[in-house]
Amino acid sequence: MAKLVIISKGQNRLSHELGAQWVTIGRGARNAFQIVEPSISAYHCEVLFSDDVLKVRDMRSTNGTFIKDVQVVEGEVNIGETFRVGDVELRLEVSNHPEVAAGSPKNISAALATARKVASVLLVDDSMAFLETAAELFKVLGDNAWEIHTAPSADKALNLLQQHRVDLAVIDLSMPLLDGAQLLAMLQRRYPEMKKVVLTGNLNDHVRASCLAAGAELVMEKPTVADGFKGVFNMLNDLIAWSQKEGFSGTLRHVGLAEVIQIQCLGRRSSILEVRDATIRGEIYIESGIIVHASAGDLQGPKAFYKLLSLTRGLFHLQAFKAPAEKTVEGSWEFLLIEAARVRDEEKQISVSAETIHVAKRTLPDAPATPPTQSSGEEELVVVSTYDDDGTWHPVDSPK
Repeated sequence: MAKLVIISKGQNRLSHELGAQWVTIGRGARNAFQIVEPSISAYHCEVLFSDDVLKVRDMRSTNGTFIKDVQVVEGEVNIGETFRVGDVELRLEVSNHPEVAAGSPKNISAALATARKVASVLLVDDSMAFLETAAELFKVLGDNAWEIHTAPSADKALNLLQQHRVDLAVIDLSMPLLDGAQLLAMLQRRYPEMKKVVLTGNLNDHVRASCLAAGAELVMEKPTVADGFKGVFNMLNDLIAWSQKEGFSGTLRHVGLAEVIQIQCLGRRSSILEVRDATIRGEIYIESGIIVHASAGDLQGPKAFYKLLSLTRGLFHLQAFKAPAEKTVEGSWEFLLIEAARVRDEEKQISVSAETIHVAKRTLPDAPATPPTQSSGEEELVVVSTYDDDGTWHPVDSPK
């Protein structure tokens, strides 16, 4: 793979190995790559090495992130090039690998492909068009790190599993003869160690609950557009890598907290899920698959949990479990996630209603500065014409 190496004086040759996840860089101790230097912010920037290029994103740092002496919000760095965070300069280098000749860019891609662990994925769907589209997009998104098998029916999927080791099976529910729910139950009995995900075009609470109960790690809606495939790929990729979850980190725009919590609870794992964005930091304690405590700023318990689940931007980090000082959360994780979704929807509706009222007020005409005056006691009568006995109106020259 690749690594970042500090080449500034004083901290030269301090390095960090890059993996397949986003890496945060900053002065704070909770960064994946901590650089203790006054010019670097607590959380300065984040980087991801993909397709032989380092993607760099500044995290609203005080002293900026620079590529080729130009301050950037987002940018890219190639192998052998440098960039600067604050006053510290770093260079992107290839990790020492037996198949990489020093300074030989021609061998970089081959070495990275060899060093990358290949995951075996089985896609089961009765639509050949969907299988072809999904297989092609997943290969591109995974930079050929996935070995993808496809099966248009349950029986062919079972035959394929007898011939190949598979890390993850992705199953459609609507299939002829043996449907996806029945196949899921069979796979859970025969291959309990294999991860299983259900994709369906008819997702509802009942389908989700029954599939999770049958052994699925995730239940997601079947994508129909490219962006949808990207979201599914990110979730599947993180699920595959969960065996390496020690110190697992990520960004909320790639992985939802609900999915992270779901995986932890289904596996009856114990961990502390740290969550933060620009405005708040919190922790969710999961003990043997049960959520026992949550904190977010000054909030504790369910309110803190719902607050953290409402975040759409920021970072999360899984660390080893240690018992909290007190347990503030009760109830099943399924109920807590459903309640968090309800609270989030209510907050959105309140926000939309408030905005609608605000817009309506801005469009109403301004009220007169002072109300019309009236004489005290009696209304003033103005006569403009009179009606005579002959049935005609006669204008009056002066009002009376």
